[in-house]
Amino acid sequence: MDYTHSLSRRNFVSGLAGASAGAFLASRGAIAQTSTDNPRRIDTHLHVFPPEYVSMLKGINVSPAGWDRWSLAKMIEDMDRYGTAQGVTSITLPGVWFGEAQFARKVARACNEYAAKLMSDYKGRFGMFAVVPLPDIDGSLREIEYAMDTLKADGICMYTQNTDEAKGFHDRSPGDPYFNPVHEELNRRKAVVYTHPKGPDCCSNLVPGVGGTMIEYGAATSRCIASLIFSGNTTKFPDTKWIFSHGGGVTPYVLERFLTGTAAEIVPGVVTKGQGGTGKVGDNPKNVPNGVLYELRRMYYDCAQCANMIAMRALRTMVPVSQILFGTDYPFRSAGETGQGLVASAVFDAGELRAVNRENALRLLPRFRA
Repeated sequence: MDYTHSLSRRNFVSGLAGASAGAFLASRGAIAQTSTDNPRRIDTHLHVFPPEYVSMLKGINVSPAGWDRWSLAKMIEDMDRYGTAQGVTSITLPGVWFGEAQFARKVARACNEYAAKLMSDYKGRFGMFAVVPLPDIDGSLREIEYAMDTLKADGICMYTQNTDEAKGFHDRSPGDPYFNPVHEELNRRKAVVYTHPKGPDCCSNLVPGVGGTMIEYGAATSRCIASLIFSGNTTKFPDTKWIFSHGGGVTPYVLERFLTGTAAEIVPGVVTKGQGGTGKVGDNPKNVPNGVLYELRRMYYDCAQCANMIAMRALRTMVPVSQILFGTDYPFRSAGETGQGLVASAVFDAGELRAVNRENALRLLPRFRA
C-alpha cells in the first residue's frame, strides 16, 4: 500500500474552496441514496449487548450504557433498511474489567462466544472484534488464542486506556511497555486491533454536567494514538493493523502538535515544523524513524459519530481515503444517519464512497471477500 498522501496541491486548494459549497448543495436525491440504494456497507463499529453480559454486569450493580435501546432484531432491521450488508461486532463501555481478573476473563469469554454464535447463526453477515480482559496480560493472551483460533475472530478489541487499582496504575495507554507481551502476540498474528475510547479517570467531571463522551472520548483516542506512535510501538510491531473510532478523535485538529521533534508537509509544498523540531523533513524522533505522518497514514479510522463535512474533510486531508472505514456506533447512531451524513458532506466522490462504505474494509477483513 502506498502511504504517501495522494492529495495534489490543486485538489487541496479546490477542496478547501469547495467544501462548504459542496456540502450545502448536495441534492436531496444524493442524500436519499443512503436509503434507496444498496451500498453493501461493512460496519466496523457495531455494538452488541449479549444478554449474559448485561446480566453479569447487573450482578455487580453496573448497567452498560445503551443496553436498553439495543436488541438483535432492531440492529438487523437497521442494517437491512440502510444497506449494511455486514458488520463486525464489539462490546462497548464499560468493557469487562472491574478490578478482578477471573471475573473479567469470564465476562470476556461470554461476550466472545455470543459474538461467535451470531457469526454461526447468520453466516456471512457478522464478524467480531473479540474483547480481552486487559490489563490482565495472561488472561488476554489466552483469550486472544481462543478467540482467534477457535472462534475465528476477525480481530481484537482494546480500550484507549486501562486502570488496575491493585497494581497501582491508572489510565495506562496501550503504548506502555506493560502491554508489550500482548503486542508481540498481535503483531505475530498480523492482527487487526479495533480500539474504543474510554474516558480517563483523571478527567471525569472536570466540567460539571459534561460527560466524558463529549470531550474526553476524542482526547482519549488521540492520546492512545500518540502513545502507540511515540513509544515506538508502531515501529516495533509494524504488522498490527490499528482501527481508531470516531475519526481518530481530535487527532486531525491537533496534527501539528503531533509533529513534536520533526517536520512534515501537512499541506503539500508547505513544510510545517513541529515543536522542538529542526524544520527539516526527515529529521524524525528516534522512536519514529519513518515519521509521524507515515504512522498516522497507515492506521485506519472509522466515521462513527463524525460523518459530517467538517470532520471528514479534516480526516480525509490527514490520511488517504483508503484508511477511512464505515462505522455507525450502533445503537448510538444508525446506519441511516451515518450514511446520509457521508453523502451530504460532499467530501467523497462516488468511487471514494464505495471505498469507505465497503472496499477499504475488505482489505482488512478476509471473511467478507467471498
